Amino acid sequence: MRHDHMHDLVSSLQARKISRREFTTRSLALGLSTAAIGSLLAACGDDGSSTKASNNNASGQITVWTWPDNDKTFAKTVPIFQKKFPTIKVNVQAFANADTDYATKLLAAIVSGTGPDVAMVEIGVVAKFKGKPGFVDLSQAPYNASQYKGSYAPYSWDYVANQQTGKVFALPKNTGPGGLFYRRDLFQKAGLPSEPDQVSTLLKDWDAFLSVGKKMTIKGKQWMIVGPSAIFQTIIAEAGFSYYDTKGNLQLDNPTFKTAMQYTKDAWQAGIVSPLEEGSAEANATTQNGTVAVYLSGNWFGGLLKSVYAPGTSGKWGVTTAPAFQGKTAYDSGGDFIGILESSQNKQAAWNFVKFVTQDPDSLKTMYLANDLYPAWTPALSQSWLNESDAFYKGQQVNQVFSQVQQKMAPPIANPNDAIVGTVVTSMLTDITRGNMAIDAAISKAKQQIQAKTGQ
Repeated sequence: MRHDHMHDLVSSLQARKISRREFTTRSLALGLSTAAIGSLLAACGDDGSSTKASNNNASGQITVWTWPDNDKTFAKTVPIFQKKFPTIKVNVQAFANADTDYATKLLAAIVSGTGPDVAMVEIGVVAKFKGKPGFVDLSQAPYNASQYKGSYAPYSWDYVANQQTGKVFALPKNTGPGGLFYRRDLFQKAGLPSEPDQVSTLLKDWDAFLSVGKKMTIKGKQWMIVGPSAIFQTIIAEAGFSYYDTKGNLQLDNPTFKTAMQYTKDAWQAGIVSPLEEGSAEANATTQNGTVAVYLSGNWFGGLLKSVYAPGTSGKWGVTTAPAFQGKTAYDSGGDFIGILESSQNKQAAWNFVKFVTQDPDSLKTMYLANDLYPAWTPALSQSWLNESDAFYKGQQVNQVFSQVQQKMAPPIANPNDAIVGTVVTSMLTDITRGNMAIDAAISKAKQQIQAKTGQ
C-alpha cells in the first residue's frame, strides 16, 4: 500500500502537480526517512515552486474545515470576507467532535493530501499537529506571521509557535478566558451578596467555595454546581498543571493533581454537586430553571446562555473570577486556531482568509456579538463592542473580568496523548464521586488504563 502511495507521489512531483514541500510532508507522513526523501527530490529535480503563495491578487475557491457550531459563525462572517475579497469563494464544511472524530479526519486528510485549504484545530489536540508535517509554516515568507506575535494573547501564541524551530503552524482565533457565572437571584434568596466583586470575595478560594456551597444547596432541589469535572478542570488550569511534563512523563501522582481530585471529591460528598450528568439536556436546563447557582466556564458560555440554554433569564446573571487555587484565579477554558494545509493549491487566498478571521475588526466583532467568542487578537480588546454594559448580566461589563484573566492565563505542556488521558480522567472523576473510590486507587486504575491505550 505504501509503495503505491509513493509511486503516485513521485509521479505527481515529476508532473509538477505538487510542490517539493508538499512531497516532503506527505512522504514523512508515510514513514520515509529524510535521507530517502532527499534522494528522491534530487532525482526528480526542481519543481518550479508552482504552488508558492506569492500572489496578492488571489482568487478562486478555498475550502475550510471546522466543527459545529463554528460553521454557523462562519455563515455570518464569510459574507463580510467575500465583500472585501470578491474574487475568493469560501466553502465551509463542519464535522462533529472537534477533539476526536474531526481531529482524526484532519490527520487522515493530511496524510493523504486530500484535505481542505484551511483547517481549524481545537486547543485540546494542538499537540497532534504542532511541530509535525501538514500545516504551512506561517513564520516563513510570504506570510511572515512572527511579526504578529505581540498582537496575539501570549497564552494563545505559545500554542501555535514552536519555541525550538520557530515554526508557526496556525494563528490563534479565539481564546476561552474562564470565570464563574452565577445566578444573582439565587445568591439573593440565600441572603448572600450578589454583586460581582462581593461574590469574588465570598468565594475567595476553594475552601470558601465548599462552605458557601453548603448554604446554597437545598437537598434534592438546588445545588451549588452542576457537575464535578468543572471543579477539577478549573483547579488544574489555575495551577498550570499538565498531564505530562516536558520529558513526556505522566503526572497523575503530582500533588496538584491529587489536591484537585480531593476538592472535587469533597464537593461531591458535601452534596453541593447536582446528580445530573454534565452536558445532558437536564443539566443544561438548570441554567433556565434556576436549580444550580454557579457555572465554571470560558467566556463563550455566555453566548450559549443567551441564545440556547437560558434566553429568558436576562438580568439574573453575573460573572466574576473563579475561586483561587494557590492564589491564582485565571484559567483557560477553551480556544481554537486556524491554519493553512501544505496541500492547499490556493495558499494566498487561504492566507487572506486566515488573517481576516483572526485579525479583521469586522470578523472579530461579529464573532463576539453573535456567540461571545473572545478574540485572541489583543488590539480588539479595547474596542467599544467588547466593553459595553450587558443587560443580560444586569448591566455588568464582563470584559473587566475576562480581559484580566486572559492576561494571566498560563499554557500547559501539550502532549499528543492529552485527549486519551482526558477521557480516562473523566472516568476517574466518576469513580471517586459516584463510585466513592479512594483517590489513590483511582489513580492506580487510571495509570493502567492510560498505559493500555498509549503503550506508555
